[in-house]
Amino acid sequence: MTLMISHLTRLAVCTLMVVAGGHEPLQAQKTKSDDVTRNRLVQAVKAIEQQQFQEAENLLNSVLATAPNDGDANNLLGVVRAKQGHPVEAEKLFRRAILHSPKHLGAHINLGELLITTNRSAQARSVLLDAHKLAPERVEVNLNLATLYADKGEYKQALYYLDLLPREAANDDYFLVRLKTLLGLKQIADARSLTREFIQSGIRNTQTHAEYAMLLAKSGLNDEALRILETAQQNEPKSFPVLYGLGIINGNLKRYDTAEEHFTAALNVKPDDVATLRALARIARAKGNLEKSLSHLVEARRVAPKVPALLYEFGVTTFEMDLVLDALPVFEQLHRDYPNEPAYLYALAAVRWKKGETVETARLMKMYVASRPRDAAGFYLLGAALLQQDQFAQARVALERSLNLKPDPDTEYLLGVSLDKLGNRAAAIEIFQRVIRARPDHAAALSALGTAYREAGSYTEARAALERAVELQANDLRANYQLGLVYSKLGDKEAAKRMFARADDLRSRQRNEESVILKLIEPPN
Repeated sequence: MTLMISHLTRLAVCTLMVVAGGHEPLQAQKTKSDDVTRNRLVQAVKAIEQQQFQEAENLLNSVLATAPNDGDANNLLGVVRAKQGHPVEAEKLFRRAILHSPKHLGAHINLGELLITTNRSAQARSVLLDAHKLAPERVEVNLNLATLYADKGEYKQALYYLDLLPREAANDDYFLVRLKTLLGLKQIADARSLTREFIQSGIRNTQTHAEYAMLLAKSGLNDEALRILETAQQNEPKSFPVLYGLGIINGNLKRYDTAEEHFTAALNVKPDDVATLRALARIARAKGNLEKSLSHLVEARRVAPKVPALLYEFGVTTFEMDLVLDALPVFEQLHRDYPNEPAYLYALAAVRWKKGETVETARLMKMYVASRPRDAAGFYLLGAALLQQDQFAQARVALERSLNLKPDPDTEYLLGVSLDKLGNRAAAIEIFQRVIRARPDHAAALSALGTAYREAGSYTEARAALERAVELQANDLRANYQLGLVYSKLGDKEAAKRMFARADDLRSRQRNEESVILKLIEPPN
C-alpha cells in the first residue's frame, strides 16, 4: 500500500488562502491592482470551490487577456486544468506563474504536488525545497517533503521535515509517514509510542488503520498491528481494507484458518477483488489444498485474465498438480510477452522438462544461465537436461558450476550420476555417500550408490543401500531391479525372483528416469 498522499484533491489549498485573504496577501502587481481584477480572482476561487470550472476558467481568462503574466491567474488556471484532468497544461501554467512571480508560494506547492501525482519525485522534491525556503513552516510543504524522502528511504531527512510540523498537524498522512520513517530508522520504541498516540488520535479512516497496521506487521510488530485492525473492525465490521489486512497478517503468522475467514469476509464485501482471490489461493496452497487454490485462481483469471503475477501463480499451481497441458500455454504466453524475464523462462523450461522434452529444456536453460550466470538453479536444471541426453561431460560442467554457486544434495546426486556415466565410479560412490550423509532419506542416491556397489562387485554394501532405497521409495524401478541382481549374486534366488517381478510390473507403468527435484524460482516483483 502506498503512503503517497492524494495531492490533486488539495491543489487549490494555497491559492484559496491567498485569494480569500486568510494568511497571505495577493502579490502586488501593477497589472492587477484595480478592484475589477481582484474581484474576478476572488470569484474564480469561489467557482473552483464549487467545482464550477468553466466559470472559473472564463473569469481567469478575462484577467489573463490584459495581464498574461499574472501569477495568481496562471496559478489558479493551473488548478482548474489539473482538476479537469489536463496535467500537462496545468504544469505549464504553474511554471509560468513561478517564472513571472518567483516567490509565488501557491504555484510552487501546486506544481510540487502535481509532479508527485505524475511520479516525478526528484523534480517534485526540488520544487518543494524552493517552497520550503519561501515558507519553512508550511505544513503541506514539510509533509510532502517528508513523504518524498521516506519513500526514497532517506529517513533522517524525512524525520527532519516531520519534526518541523506542529502536533496539531498530525493527520492520517502524518502518522503513516512518521511510522514508516521511525521503522526505517529502527526506532522501534518510538514507533510503539507513536502507535499509542495514533490510537488515541481519533482518526477513524479504516484505510489509514489498515495501512498503518501493515507497516507495523512488515517490521514484525504483529501484535500491535492486529490490535489496531481488530479495534477498527469493531467500529466498521465490513471494512474491506481492515478485513484484508487481518487476512494478510494472520496468513503471515501461519494462522491459516483465521486468515481464510478474514479473506472470505473481505471477498463478500468486494466479490471480484483479484488480490483477495489470490490471497485465498495462497492460503489454500499453504494448507495443502491445491485444488481449492486452483479454483480461486481460476476465478481471479476470469476477472483479470492478463495480470502476469496471477498467470504465474496459476501456472505454478497447475505445474505442481501435474496439469502440464494447463501450465504450458500460460508460461508460453508469459515468456512470449516478457522474453527478458528469467522467472518466466525458467518456468517454461521446467514445464518442458516435465513433458520429457529435454532438448528444448536444455535450449531454454542455456538462455537462462546466460542471463543469470550466478543462479545455481539454472545450472542444475541445465545439467539435468544434458544428463538425460547422455551429454555427460557437459552435464558435469553445468552441475559443478551449480554446486560452486550453492551446495545442494540433489545437485550433488546428479553430479555423481554424471561421473558414474563417465566411468569414474570411485568418485561417484564418494559423492553418493556424501549425499546420503547429508540426506539419509535420499532414495535416489541410495539406489545409485547400491547400483555402483553392485557394478564394483561389493554385493553386501549394494544390498544394504538398495534395500534402504526400496524401503524409502517402493516404486523405484531401478532400485527394485538392481536389488534383484544383488540377491541373485548373493544366491537368494527367491528374493531375486520377487524383485524382478516387481521391477517388470513397475516397468509396464512408468518410465525409468533420474530423480530431479524441481523448484520454480521466485516471480518478479
